Amino acid sequence: MKKFALLALTMLLIAPHAFAQNSNDARAQVLKNQIEGFLENQKAMALKNGCKLDTKGSITVEKASGYYALTLPHMTYTDSKGIRSEIGMIAVNAVPDGMHDWKVSFALPTPISSFGSGGGEQFRTDIGTQNAAGVWNEKLGHFTSLTANLGNIRLYNLMDQSTVTVGTLSLLTSLTEKDPEAYTGTAKASLSNISMFDAATTFKGSVPAITLTTNLADRAAKEPMTRDQVKNRPQAAQPDFYNVFAFLFGAPEKVTAVVTGLDSVAMQLQQAMITAKPNDRQKLLQGVLGVGAVSAMGQPVAGDAASKSYDVVFTQNGGMSVNGTDIGNLMNSTAPAAGNAITNTPALR
Repeated sequence: MKKFALLALTMLLIAPHAFAQNSNDARAQVLKNQIEGFLENQKAMALKNGCKLDTKGSITVEKASGYYALTLPHMTYTDSKGIRSEIGMIAVNAVPDGMHDWKVSFALPTPISSFGSGGGEQFRTDIGTQNAAGVWNEKLGHFTSLTANLGNIRLYNLMDQSTVTVGTLSLLTSLTEKDPEAYTGTAKASLSNISMFDAATTFKGSVPAITLTTNLADRAAKEPMTRDQVKNRPQAAQPDFYNVFAFLFGAPEKVTAVVTGLDSVAMQLQQAMITAKPNDRQKLLQGVLGVGAVSAMGQPVAGDAASKSYDVVFTQNGGMSVNGTDIGNLMNSTAPAAGNAITNTPALR
C-alpha cells in the first residue's frame, strides 16, 4: 500500500510537467504550420507580381533545453527582371510565453548574393551585425512586437563596383489588443549614416538619417490560425515588400518619412560635376535631377532645416502617392535618365 501511495504521489507530481511538455510540443507544431502558411502565401503573392519565391526542403523543429529551434527551408527569390537572390535558411528560436504567445529570436542569412539571368553574381548584401527578437501571437499569425537592430549593412553592385552602406537600421513594432480580436499599434524604422559610392564617377554622397513611422492595425482569429488560414490570408494590391511587412506586422495605410540631408546630396552631386570627366557629367546631372525631384516634394520639418517630411499613402489600386503626388506619374514626368539614376541604385534595384 505504501508503494502504491508513493507511486500515485510521483505520478501526480510529474503529470502536470508531462502535460505541459506535450502541450508545448503541440503548440510548436502550430507555430511551424503558421510559418509554412506564411511562405505559401508569399509564393502566391510573388507569382502575382511577376516574381517567384522558391523553397528547398521543409521547416525543421528541434526541441532544445527550454526552447524550440526552427530552421526554415533554403529560400530563393527571383524578381520580375530575372535577378535571382539566394536568401538561404533563416534560423528561429522560440519559447512559449503565456496562452498564445511565443518569444522569438532569429537571424538573417549573410551575405545574400543576387545573380543575373546569365548566372553571374551581380549584387551582394552583407549584414555586419544583427539582433532581432519579438513576440509571435498564434491568433494573429504574426508578430505583436519586434525589436530588430542591424549594423554595417553593405549593398554591393558588382557590375559597376558601386556601393550603398547603412551604418545602423533599427525596426520597432508594437501591437496591442484594444478590443476583442482588434489589434492596433505603431511601427518605426530608423536608418542612419547612409553613404553612397559610384565607382564610375568616384562620387561619394551621404544621408545622415531616414525615419519611417506608421500606424498598424489587424484582426485576430478566435483560435490559433491554421496553416490554410495563414496561407489564404488576403493580399493587398501592392508590391512584395508591402505585403511582406503587412503580413508579419499588420497593415500600414500611411507612412510618414523624414529624410535628413537630402538637399546636401544634390549639392554633393553638383560639386562632383565640376571635377568630373566630360563623359561622367551626364550621369551626375541625372542624379541631380532625380534627387531634386524628390527633394522638391518634401515638406519642411519644424525646428529642423536639414530635414524634409513625406506622407506616403498606399492606394487601393496598388499605387503609391507621396505628399499627394502619384509616384509613378512623377517618375514618368521627370527626365527618363533621372528616373533611371534613382531606380538603378543597388539599394532599390
